[in-house]
Amino acid sequence: MSKSLFIASTRQDIGKTSISLGLIHLLKKNFGRIAFLKPLSQRYTLIEQQKVSEDALLIKEVFALEDRIEDMSPLIIEKGLSEKYIQGEVGKGFRKRIRKAYENLVKQADLLIIEGTGHSAVGSVFHLSNPEVAKLLEADVLLVCEGGIGRSIDEINLNRSFFEQKGCRVLGVLVNKILQEKYRRVSTCLKQYLQKEGIALLGLLPYCPLLSNPPLWLIAQHTQAEIVSGEKCLERNIGRIIVGTMEPETILELLRNISEQTLLITSADRIDLLLAVFTIYFRNIGKAHNLAGVLLSGKRALPQSIKEILLSVNLPILRADEDIYTLASQIYSLRTKITREDKKKIDALQKLAEEYIDIEKLNTLLKSEKKETKKRWRTKILDFLKWRVG
Repeated sequence: MSKSLFIASTRQDIGKTSISLGLIHLLKKNFGRIAFLKPLSQRYTLIEQQKVSEDALLIKEVFALEDRIEDMSPLIIEKGLSEKYIQGEVGKGFRKRIRKAYENLVKQADLLIIEGTGHSAVGSVFHLSNPEVAKLLEADVLLVCEGGIGRSIDEINLNRSFFEQKGCRVLGVLVNKILQEKYRRVSTCLKQYLQKEGIALLGLLPYCPLLSNPPLWLIAQHTQAEIVSGEKCLERNIGRIIVGTMEPETILELLRNISEQTLLITSADRIDLLLAVFTIYFRNIGKAHNLAGVLLSGKRALPQSIKEILLSVNLPILRADEDIYTLASQIYSLRTKITREDKKKIDALQKLAEEYIDIEKLNTLLKSEKKETKKRWRTKILDFLKWRVG
């Protein structure tokens, strides 16, 4: 029986942490105590002046895990670390540090979930690619790929061979973010192909727009915007952006016909548009309440009379110095990460996992006996020496 499961993705930003959240939610019903490890982290936050993985901290907080965050997040890959490693300034003990964290966690747990970083080759500059780390930590591997047919199959085969070449056992594949309109066609093709190739399919999850929609507080943070009003409503998730350069009547018509939570970006000197929007918001005409917030661009100060109206409306109003199109571009390029405050997103993730992940099949695979991958003694000795040198 395996005591550790390595979650790897075929590309970056496919949703490994989302999958980890869903899997832990399901697996904790079958395993007494689950631990979590993010061996290498590219994104971090500061906790009492200590750099820790954002993903590890999220999992710790959501599931109230008692393990030390230092063990859950042993190595942070900061900007410039690769250059320092190549030049010999850092790097001694990286492997030992990760292995020690693993040993501290696994001895207390019935199952250890290990989440990889980026695509499979990330970390290879340190000889700590995802397959190398999975092998170091004696973990079985679950591959996560994005919904599609040809490209997804190519990526599954490429990454599977990479892990198996390093001596890892790949338990199966989980497909994430399949577009609703393509779900039946994609799932049918992937099921047929993977069954023919003898690769276990552990789930086909549809794309959920809510999970990709950024909350207003994140948009404010990303655009360095001032919060003018509506501070209590910044958890609203934005599914649509309207760039307000048209006539007020056109904007109002758009708002009436949009079903998603919408952010209006317009210039701070468009008083005509602001008054029209606030009027429809007050009267709740049509679907006006799909207007989730307004982002004002430019350094021009708002007239006092308009400011008073804004403060009287329970609508988030943000103001940033950049021009309209720069702000829109910044928001479109924003990478959304789930936080512990995103209760709706976490609930949605767990429901998706319950419905679409074959947890019984995964449990069976985890409990099956490992067949050690045959390796030459020379390779085994080299692996041992690498670990000793650290």
